[in-house]
Amino acid sequence: MTETIPKLKELGIEWATLDAGWFDVRGDWQPRKDLRGEGIESIVDKFHKQGLKLTLWWIPIVVEDGKGIDILDNRPYKTAEIVKQHPDWLILNKDGSHARMTSDMAGLCPAVPAVREYYKRLTEKFIRDWDFDGHKLDFSYAVPPCYNPAHHHASPEDSTRAIGEIYRIIFDTTRALKPEGVTMSCSCGTLPNVAWLPYLNQSVTADPTSSVQVRRRIKIYKALLGPNAAVYGDHVELTKVNGANTAHEHDNGRDFASTIGTGGVPGTKFTWPDHGKKFRDVNLTPEKEALWKKWLKLYNDRMLSRGTFLNLYVYGYDTPEAYVIEKDGNFYYAFFAPEASPDWKGTVQLRGLKKARYRIKDYEDNSSLGSLDSQNANLSVHFREHLLLEASPE
Repeated sequence: MTETIPKLKELGIEWATLDAGWFDVRGDWQPRKDLRGEGIESIVDKFHKQGLKLTLWWIPIVVEDGKGIDILDNRPYKTAEIVKQHPDWLILNKDGSHARMTSDMAGLCPAVPAVREYYKRLTEKFIRDWDFDGHKLDFSYAVPPCYNPAHHHASPEDSTRAIGEIYRIIFDTTRALKPEGVTMSCSCGTLPNVAWLPYLNQSVTADPTSSVQVRRRIKIYKALLGPNAAVYGDHVELTKVNGANTAHEHDNGRDFASTIGTGGVPGTKFTWPDHGKKFRDVNLTPEKEALWKKWLKLYNDRMLSRGTFLNLYVYGYDTPEAYVIEKDGNFYYAFFAPEASPDWKGTVQLRGLKKARYRIKDYEDNSSLGSLDSQNANLSVHFREHLLLEASPE
């Protein structure tokens, strides 16, 4: 990862995530043996010295309890030290067995005050002690009912209702330590949970498998969180997925337009240099590198993720599919052809313009399309797959 830093800077990428695999046991969240000592702090330091920010991937609430199989490396789960020390913190089923959560792991009951304090201390370790700049919280789902008699719940649903408290503690503690810190929660292909949704400052489109999913989810999150909310479009490679969720999945997407044009934050999971057959889909080839540089520069030059999403087009009704972002007095339009008919020709309407005359250009290729008056904001166009327009007052 640290060897990619020069390439990140060259591409204009300012944030990265230390993803799954850095830890030994889920629940304890200690570095694996080869990262013990100063190892993990050294990784963060190398990014910071080059002016880059680094977030940490982890999963709140879940713990390994010695049951089940780790799907990442096909090994039996270990028993976390926190479980050995505090078995009374676990969420239990009616029969006294450990309740199961994501990836067949156990969970610490979020309604227990000591558990909340534990996650506060973990967050302080990650942000203050290790100096990470935020979190990529993954597998953000729900919490099962808890029948643990040691918790003295008024109702088994106390655990379910308390899930938001853990996310609030992580979010508030992070912002207190680093006001510009990013907290992201990924619900991995499912709808977001309203319990934790208020406690993030960058939502994520959560493992899309196509471009249209990226666009729909960005629009949904802008509706739920506000027209200026930051929404991560997830890895661009996921805009085209073959064999999703199988052993033969191939992530071949290159559609930055679906994230940038809708006001999202683009990202990538490229590998560099070439690591061979295992990562061939995401290897940053010279041809892809030129494309990545082009699109990331378009994003950084305009930063439409900081603009205002205007809900002026209706998905499934207006054709072609359309979006508009207002920023710094300019209006940015994104039109997308139906997948079945990627070549689209016709008239589009530039909605939302203030009363004025506007210069129109295709900001992807920096070509002028003339000018028009806001009172007659119709434009004849012909494009393939997508069209990105900038309307600026004359």
